[in-house]
Formats: sequence, structure tokens, C-alpha cells
Amino acid sequence: MYELWKQGLLNLNDTLALVYKKLGLDEKAYVFLVIFARMVKEQPANWTLTEVHELMTLEVVECSQIFYQLITDGFLLVESEVDATGRRNEHYSLAPLFLKIESQLKKERHAKTSADVEMLFNKIENIFGVLSPRDIERVRMWLDEDRFDVVLIELAISEMQRHDVRSIKYIDAILLDWKRKNIYTVDEAKRSLIDFRNRKTMGSRVGEVEVSAVSVNASDYRDWIGEIKEKLR
Repeated sequence: MYELWKQGLLNLNDTLALVYKKLGLDEKAYVFLVIFARMVKEQPANWTLTEVHELMTLEVVECSQIFYQLITDGFLLVESEVDATGRRNEHYSLAPLFLKIESQLKKERHAKTSADVEMLFNKIENIFGVLSPRDIERVRMWLDEDRFDVVLIELAISEMQRHDVRSIKYIDAILLDWKRKNIYTVDEAKRSLIDFRNRKTMGSRVGEVEVSAVSVNASDYRDWIGEIKEKLR
């Protein structure tokens, strides 16, 4: 994330606005960091905190207090070096700030994922009742090993219900078919289902068309959903 910002591919203002409160920062620190980051990027050296102060409504003393507090709290890094002439130069880095932002965003994504998974299990248990250890392991495999998104699993559940079937093995078979076709997004899965239904409808009309008028590959019309139903009987 830090490298993306340095390359101009990430907007710190927008990113920081989403998380600064959760990082324990107030509005003054937020504005200070936005201006400070701009100074670091546009003029890496030869500027002072006075120039930051001039772009804010705060006094220079308060700007200095915010600056040193950010260093103390691990948001900014200051490194000093002495050049060949004996002059001391300071270099500022916002790398610690971006690490904190990344950590917060990952924490939020993990919390959302955990909530989504809990809702998924609740949904499945509402349909099937209390799950057996084997069924719980199967659902975990969809999530952890097959890396299916929760919304994709929910789509497979909806497809099961659409065909008036009540079996976790049926859901598993649908997901296995998607995995075989390298389908891992809801949009791809929906397109696959629509395509299957269209081909099935067209296949049922092939007998009404002259053989010379259309070339049909029987494998294109494999009724895999019907096959699953047969296996579950």
C-alpha cells in the first residue's frame, strides 16, 4: 500500500478518512497527516513544520505537538543522517502509517468474513437442521480448501431449492461443477446457469429442426442437474 501511494496509485486522503477514527486519531491529526504526506511526496527534503502550520488553522506549537505525538504512537518515522559536509538531514517516512491502515482494513475484512460465514451456517441449518460433523467439514472445505465465496455458496443453495431438492450433496455437486469449470464468482456462476438452461431448452427443440439445419453436440446438453438428482435417489 505504501509503494502504491508513492507511485501515485493510491489516494491517502480517501483511505485515511475511512479508518483514522478507528486508528485512534482525531480530525486534527487526520488533516495534519494529509498535509504532511503531501509535503513528503512533493518535496522530500528542505521544508519545516512551519510550512505545514501555514496550511492549517492551528498554531505552530500545536502542529509540533501533533507531529511528535504521531512519532511516539508509531504513525511516522524520522531518520537522521549526517552528510559529507557534517550537515544533519532528516528523512520522513509514512510507512508505519500505511502498515497501521493495512492492519485495520484486514481486521475489518476478517470480521466481515467471520460474520458472513456464521450467517451461512445459520442459513444451512435452517434448511437441514443441526449439521453432522461430516456436513460441517464439507461446508468448511467449500470455504477453506475450494476458496468459494459465501455468496457463491448461497447461490448454489438457491439453485438446490429451485430444483426442489434438499441435500448438502446436491450443493456440493453444483459447486464441484463450478470448480471444474473454474467458476469462482457469482456473475460467472449465473452466466453458467443461464447458459445451461438456454442450451437445455434449445436441446429439447432439436427434434423439431431438420438435422441438416443445425449441428448439435450431445455433450453440450448433458443434464448434470438431472444426473445429480438420480444419484441422490
